[in-house]
Amino acid sequence: MHGTTEGLLRRGVGRHLPCETGVRMRERATVDAGDELLASAEPVTEGVRERRKEQVCPGCGVVLEAVEGSGHDYMTSSPACWHGYGKLLAAQYSDPARMAFHQIVVDAYAAQHPGGDDPRAIRSVGIHLMTLALFLEQGVDPSLGSELHRGMVDRPVFHQLRREHRARTEITFRHVPLTGPADPARARAFEWAGAAWASWTAHHHVVHGWLRRSGLSYR
Repeated sequence: MHGTTEGLLRRGVGRHLPCETGVRMRERATVDAGDELLASAEPVTEGVRERRKEQVCPGCGVVLEAVEGSGHDYMTSSPACWHGYGKLLAAQYSDPARMAFHQIVVDAYAAQHPGGDDPRAIRSVGIHLMTLALFLEQGVDPSLGSELHRGMVDRPVFHQLRREHRARTEITFRHVPLTGPADPARARAFEWAGAAWASWTAHHHVVHGWLRRSGLSYR
């Protein structure tokens, strides 16, 4: 392992709360009281969602009240999901204590919203999965994320990974509270990230190989 990288890893070990990848939460938008009878009386079809003005995110599957606009340039997300994630980012940026684990929030969202064959999307998925592996499996401190990413951008050569649709988790960005103390938000962020990482289990060995080729020796 390169000396600089080894130092980064040593400094980061053991600084995060344990993640619980088995957590399963039902992530759905709350319908108002006037819609509850409709929700119980008929299947939730695309037509029903249209009448309720809801959007289903093609990346993470969360159902939210529809908003106008577009999603991310190359991540697969609904406008409503991208808008909701923006509120979470605002909460992160407003609190220095939350910024200490901000990178794992960004990584979890990117892992749940992979794009297609756009080179930017392919590189994004690769880089964010690499740091998720370091944070969740090797105990690296998420505050080192930017430094680690700088060493990953040009190496290795990434190829597209395809996540099976059935591997999609029900935990989404909504698992992380927007208000309150940072510690509970940190724990929830690690739970979300753990679920997002687990949804790529079939490709973990590929990500580990990328880490080795980047000089971030994997055990």
